Amino acid sequence: MREAVLQILCAGLGALGFGLVFHVQKKHLFLATLGGTLSWLWYLLVFYATQSVLLGALVASLGICLWSETMARVRKAPANVFLIPGIVPLLPGGALYYTMSGIVNGDMAQVILKGKETALMAVGIVGGIVIASEIVRLIMGIWERRKKAGEKPRA
Repeated sequence: MREAVLQILCAGLGALGFGLVFHVQKKHLFLATLGGTLSWLWYLLVFYATQSVLLGALVASLGICLWSETMARVRKAPANVFLIPGIVPLLPGGALYYTMSGIVNGDMAQVILKGKETALMAVGIVGGIVIASEIVRLIMGIWERRKKAGEKPRA
């Protein structure tokens, strides 16, 4: 439990750091940082429940994408302002490092183990982004059709 709390706090700090690097405006920085914190929280919750890196990354990525789209509309800002710092904690940097280290050192067991983890994490992130994009596209399409149906014809 203690380790999970520490990981979540570090994810928030990492998101804050990337928010600062990418010059997120101060008025959006808190929500961008919160998104990064939430993305790692969602990942850990799903991972501990399922022991699946793929499913954890997919759900967390889906969640942060929907969070970003929602915050973009609420705050009238581009979704990337919230998405980039929010998705950074999910990137498989450690697993990729150990995969490359295994390649350099000739440790094929490590390459296979960490390479699989890296690939599953990447596929989960991409899957979550694709699913969230389609959900937003469908919702916006319905919104536009309802908006057009409610308008009076122009004379």
